[in-house]
Amino acid sequence: MKSSKLFLAASITVGLFAATSASAQFHLPTSLSSTSSGSSTDALAAQDALVKSFVASQSEVLAAQSLLAQAYGLKDQAKLCDDQQKALQSTSLDTETLEKTVDISSKANDEITAQQAKQATLTAEEKEYYAQSLPHFAKGVLGTHDVIVQAEKFTTTAKGSMSGLSGLTSGMTKLKAGAFVAKSTPSYSKNLFDVFRKTMTISQNNGVKVPSDATQALGGLE
Repeated sequence: MKSSKLFLAASITVGLFAATSASAQFHLPTSLSSTSSGSSTDALAAQDALVKSFVASQSEVLAAQSLLAQAYGLKDQAKLCDDQQKALQSTSLDTETLEKTVDISSKANDEITAQQAKQATLTAEEKEYYAQSLPHFAKGVLGTHDVIVQAEKFTTTAKGSMSGLSGLTSGMTKLKAGAFVAKSTPSYSKNLFDVFRKTMTISQNNGVKVPSDATQALGGLE
């Protein structure tokens, strides 16, 4: 019995802070088992805040990426961003949706970066797409800053909830969505911020009107 408990505790630790299964459903329970402590409730609440922040910021980022992709004639990439933005609005989010969002957005960043490296001068039509993208991109970047904060809170809270979750397998599963976002955020956000900086530079060099919130978002990266 003792060995099985140790195995379960180890499984929880690995499941929480390693790459997660794509099939884990993200639905916060309305009530918890009596074996769960207040700290486990806090972990679920922290996950809820983290995922909500992620969805809000990514919805804006995907909108910006779609417009930038259209600026460079990347119609397929733009459609992927549009479709994934709609998927994020689903009432039933799962870890697979979150993983797919990061994957699509990361690939869009790569495609946009490649085009920006080739072409620094924009046509009138491309300037319009850039102008439309900036408000969304700014909100997405500012929102991603909040995701970073929420990810740190979630990680700290989740670590402290291990004893409360040790008897609640379903609770452990529920934390997989938060664990994925927390794990993927550092590398993803760095790449996103780099693309935003480049987008702002190209916009300013081509006389694209830059909204104040975009300037604010850029200043927050310095």
